[in-house]
Amino acid sequence: MNGEKRDSPGFPYIAEHIFALIYPVIADHILKESKIREGICLDLGCGISSLGISIAEITDMPVYGIDFSKDMCRLSKEKALRHNIYDRVMPVEADVHTLPFRNNCADLIVSRGSVFFWKDLPIAFTEVARVLAPNGQAWIGGGFGTKELKEKISEKMLAFDPEWHNNSKERLSPENLRAMQEAGKQTELACHTVQDESGFWVVISK
Repeated sequence: MNGEKRDSPGFPYIAEHIFALIYPVIADHILKESKIREGICLDLGCGISSLGISIAEITDMPVYGIDFSKDMCRLSKEKALRHNIYDRVMPVEADVHTLPFRNNCADLIVSRGSVFFWKDLPIAFTEVARVLAPNGQAWIGGGFGTKELKEKISEKMLAFDPEWHNNSKERLSPENLRAMQEAGKQTELACHTVQDESGFWVVISK
C-alpha cells in the first residue's frame, strides 16, 4: 500500500488517525504566513478534507474540498458533520486540471499530498493561478507540520507500508520539487518555496 495515495483502501483511516495531528499545525502555519483569514478557501485533492476542515475550524472561511473521488467527497461531508462545520465545508467532485470555479474567486488555496499524483502539473498550476483571487495565496506541497510530527508518522506508517520511507522520499524528492517550482513559474505569478525538515510547499501569490 502506498501510504498516502488517495485511492488506496486504507487512506481514510490513515488520514483520520495517523496523520490527524499534522493538519491543525499546517493550517495554523499557512494562515499565519499568508495572513489570509477571510474569503473563500479551496482544498485541492482534499481526500477527506482534513486540512480544509482544520482551516474552517479556526476561521470563518467557507471551504470547498475538491476531489475527483465520489467516495472521498462523501467521507468529507461525514467528517464535516462530525466536526459540526458541515455548513462551511462543501465537498465538490471535480478534477484539479479543470476546476469548476470562476476566475479570481479563491482567496486561499491549499493542497497537501495530492500534488504528487496530479497528471499534468503545468495545467493544474495554471488552473490554480486562474481561480486565485488578487492578493490571494496558494500553498501546494507535502509538509508534515514539524520534523517531530514527520518522524512520529513515519514510525506508525511502517506498520502499514514497509516501503513507506522509500515512497515518502520519492514524493519529497528534489526532482518533484523542481517540477512543481517550474510549473509555478510558468503561471507568471509570484512563486516561492517554503522548505524545512518537515517537507516543502510551493507558494503562489497573486
